[in-house]
Amino acid sequence: MGMILPCLSASPCGAFSEAANRAGEPEKRVLAVLDPIDLHIMKADPDWGDFLRRGFTENPGWKVITRDTMIAKMKDYGMDTRIPCHEFQCAFDAGNVLSAEFVLFWSLTSLDDMYAYTLNLVHVPTSQTVWSRVGEVSKRQLGAPGAAMESALAQMADWLGPDKVRTGRREKLGQLTVLDLSAAGSTPARVMAERVATHLYSSRNYDIMGKKEQDELLTALGIDKAAFIPTDSAINQLGTKMGISHLVYSRLLATKDGGMQLRLALYDVASRQKVRERPSQSTQDFRKLLQFEESFFSSLLQLPGSEEAGSISPGRKRWTWAGAAASLAFGAVCGFLSYSANKDADHAYARFQDARSRETAESWESQVKGSDRSAFTWAILGGVGVAGAGGLVVLSF
Repeated sequence: MGMILPCLSASPCGAFSEAANRAGEPEKRVLAVLDPIDLHIMKADPDWGDFLRRGFTENPGWKVITRDTMIAKMKDYGMDTRIPCHEFQCAFDAGNVLSAEFVLFWSLTSLDDMYAYTLNLVHVPTSQTVWSRVGEVSKRQLGAPGAAMESALAQMADWLGPDKVRTGRREKLGQLTVLDLSAAGSTPARVMAERVATHLYSSRNYDIMGKKEQDELLTALGIDKAAFIPTDSAINQLGTKMGISHLVYSRLLATKDGGMQLRLALYDVASRQKVRERPSQSTQDFRKLLQFEESFFSSLLQLPGSEEAGSISPGRKRWTWAGAAASLAFGAVCGFLSYSANKDADHAYARFQDARSRETAESWESQVKGSDRSAFTWAILGGVGVAGAGGLVVLSF
């Protein structure tokens, strides 16, 4: 963690200018970078927004909408630019107003000796978040407190071009929401809730119900989150009332020793099952809780339908190649044994023809049949081994 790692694919949007065509320049995609929200004061930070916009402007793949243009257009449509945007719906609405193919909404919060960040890139035409990242950067790196964060953002903006983004839609596993029952007003709790939501956006396996929509629904249902007791049965009943298929329960608690503990659980509401639950150890180091949260979701999101579940890691490739080699070796051994058994059958048949008595003939005849059966069996096993090796080789690509 600490540095922002890239990962992105593209979708047609806009047209080449004639000059760009003549110059052979790559097609630029229209990108709107919103100001990040500071989760400590719950306000947008235009300085960091301007910094990241400058970074993307230098990336040849993007045509970045300026801040002044964004403000003017959004005001024309009655959108209050003073309200920070850190959810999918407001980013999607902004993209439609600004005629942007992509919209980046994010958070950046100073917390103790680090900056904690979340990044989400929305593809407006397909109405989905196509790339997300969470992380933290130490203020102690590179001298000045903000230098390391600036370096990380600059690297990300330089790397993150339209060619790195996958915009194809995935089959959804259902609708999911995050039930965050952490103490209200706590900056660490806000940071954690933002990161949890971003992890779920990055999976792209669910339709996400955002916090605003969730709050409105809970109010309509007459449910007070502050008084809610999160037992397994109560959470499943709540999810059923909300009409969702999955629910992530998140809660950051203060402990008696002056530390904090994070509790995370995923519920499959449709089948009324708790898929996974993990409480962290109590700690006074918030960074350890961030690492715990990262570990929980990195393993949890290896689900059917996700890219990760369908891909083969380098480690798995090594195993498939090793398996292919072993299968091929097995096939070769079986082939040799089949050849040897066949030679034995030929030898026994020759002795059968030269037999001078009935008893000797029957004995050699029995050996011929036995050797033939062995040759056939080893030939079949050898074929299976070779076919298995071929299958594993195909799987490794």
